[in-house]
Amino acid sequence: MFQSQSVSVINNQSKFENTLKSSHRKDFGVFLTNNIKTVDKILDSIDFQDNNILSKKFLEPSCGNGVFIIRLLERIFKNINDRYLVQSFIESNIYFVDIDDTMIETTKSNISEFYQLKFGQKYIGRFNGFVFDFTQRIKQKHNDSLFDTTLDVPLAKELNDIDYVIGNPPYVSLYGRRDRKKNEAQRIYYLNRYSQFPDSLKNGKINYVMLFIEQSIDFLKEDGKLSFIIDLSFFETAYEHTRKYLLDKTRIISIEYNIKDFEVASGQVILELQKTKVKNNLVQIIDAENNISIEVDQALWYNPKDQFKFRFNTCSLSSAIIDKIESKKCPTLKSLYPKKNLRTCVMLLNMESLFIFEDKRVDTEVKIYPYYQGSKGLKGKYQKMESTKYFHYDKELQDKVNDELKAELTAQGIKNKKRLGLGEIIIYDNPKIYIRQSAKEIIASYDEKPSSANNSLYVFTLRNSKKESVVFLKFLCGLLNSDIITFYSQQLNIIRFSKGKQPQIKTSDLYQIPVPTDIYLQSKVAKLVDRIYSNSEDEEVIKNEINAVFNKYFNLTIDELEIMKNAILDF
Repeated sequence: MFQSQSVSVINNQSKFENTLKSSHRKDFGVFLTNNIKTVDKILDSIDFQDNNILSKKFLEPSCGNGVFIIRLLERIFKNINDRYLVQSFIESNIYFVDIDDTMIETTKSNISEFYQLKFGQKYIGRFNGFVFDFTQRIKQKHNDSLFDTTLDVPLAKELNDIDYVIGNPPYVSLYGRRDRKKNEAQRIYYLNRYSQFPDSLKNGKINYVMLFIEQSIDFLKEDGKLSFIIDLSFFETAYEHTRKYLLDKTRIISIEYNIKDFEVASGQVILELQKTKVKNNLVQIIDAENNISIEVDQALWYNPKDQFKFRFNTCSLSSAIIDKIESKKCPTLKSLYPKKNLRTCVMLLNMESLFIFEDKRVDTEVKIYPYYQGSKGLKGKYQKMESTKYFHYDKELQDKVNDELKAELTAQGIKNKKRLGLGEIIIYDNPKIYIRQSAKEIIASYDEKPSSANNSLYVFTLRNSKKESVVFLKFLCGLLNSDIITFYSQQLNIIRFSKGKQPQIKTSDLYQIPVPTDIYLQSKVAKLVDRIYSNSEDEEVIKNEINAVFNKYFNLTIDELEIMKNAILDF
């Protein structure tokens, strides 16, 4: 059969993955592509009708068991039965890399099996397989550098000479909870060697995917193409420099999202691009769930103030409503309050037991606050905050623990990235708004009592209890809980939600919501919010009144309100 060998490879590697623990796969980025349809989608970037396809060079920089290469051979040689031609193509046009020598040997074996099955003869040709850490930068960062030189490895001769780079780069984080960094020197090496990272960047968040993308582009010849399946986190803040690099250096051909191929990983996207600089280019955006596609001007993403985020809206009707909202030219929350007014509260890592207790301790003189925990503390819009535990603000203990962490990590050669943060007393003592960090809508509540929360809740405060501050906080609570802001946040990926991933809201994105500055409007909404907290029986009626105020302010029609309502329900 046409795809029998590639399907066999997939079946074998699926069995192999099932022997690995979920934690091991996540830690080491072992997510092999086990869906033949996904493999074909990635290979669809190749022009198989090209009369010169047998002269094209192909690179798979993280080959695994070689499924992309086997499927490539199946598709190219479906109707070609010249064994000498196939051998010549394998020897001269196929390049594959993996850090694991067993993967390289397995790929060689699978290529040989493909040849054996097709021709009934043993493959006796050579391979271009390299056991190599593909994150080791081969090309120098700056062309005019006297000290930074091209790495002398056999693979280097293929720089700027590959027509297609295909595959599934490993998803390995060098920051956060699943940090696989051996030491601080490793991170510094990547920052100093990769062009996407500005020289001024000293504390960058790095993932192997970022490195594989840039290194792969170095191997492409001008107008060569890359097609990768990568993690959905590509759209997040950490990839800011990678996105800028792509916008500067390439034409983004297409992005397909809502893919869920790896059970133990989050959602994925297929990124297809071409190595060529462009000024005008329409990117095809495809929703894999319903096959709906739109086109977005690549130039719209070149926005430093928005961290070069690839934002898109697959519904033209919804897009028109967004345009109407933005036509009001309201300032963002960030531009109004840039000094960390929106932030997380308490960051205790895995040491909650040192600071959080079910009762107030009587043997301490430190400040004690009710401790709200995620959805248990904030169950819905405008809901009264609930707590079952107490946070003890023990600054002396915090400093002691942080000093011990610093000493431990320094001894390992790792920069002191782990740090307890108790937050600011001035925030806990003053009126504030709490906002859920994970939800498919914006959920917020006003709280004027002294209180604290874990990092599943964001807090916004003006750090005082002045009358005008309280009015603004209640207004902002109403704005955040309004349908129009939930709609805006869903459409512009402020609420990040995709197949296979929990909804997430980042402070950097939430800061981008538009905030009307009309004093009369703010006062009117604040009074309505005040009524909710003083008369919960009329809560739904008052919520509708608040929505009506904002809908009128943004001039939404009855038809647009219906579109917005359905979009929120369908999200």
